[in-house]
Amino acid sequence: MFVETYRQENSGSIMAGGDARPIPYPKISQEDWRVWTLFLPVRSANINRISARAIKEESLHFSYGIPYALTEEVQKATELFDKVEVWRKRDVSKDPIAVGVLDGERYLIARWGMEKLLPFETIKKAVPLILAWKYATGPAGAMAGLVGMGFLAWGMLF
Repeated sequence: MFVETYRQENSGSIMAGGDARPIPYPKISQEDWRVWTLFLPVRSANINRISARAIKEESLHFSYGIPYALTEEVQKATELFDKVEVWRKRDVSKDPIAVGVLDGERYLIARWGMEKLLPFETIKKAVPLILAWKYATGPAGAMAGLVGMGFLAWGMLF
């Protein structure tokens, strides 16, 4: 199993509130978040701060599919954020990410997968292909493709 954590010991981002503490995870920009949600469209876990206090490492592993190597990291992260989400592909074992959410901002906590993880830059380059595939295979895209083929066939006849 491949795991990556994104904890930064010298983070400059500060949490809002009375006891301000640095958030040790990188913030995800809106543009990057769009890429992540196209690549990993399913939110499979939504763990809020209150329920996280009662969750044990075994539950994080068995209920949410978080590897044991990351359960402690995710538990620590739940203390910093309003909630922690796990995003993945439709196939549960495909390269999920754990994301912390605080005041509408998202922070990357960790990634994991069975195979070597794709670099984020590679994922960003693949987004146009993902969008094209969704368009071509979705209901509107499939209909547009059929209509387009009809017009093409019509044009070939005349």
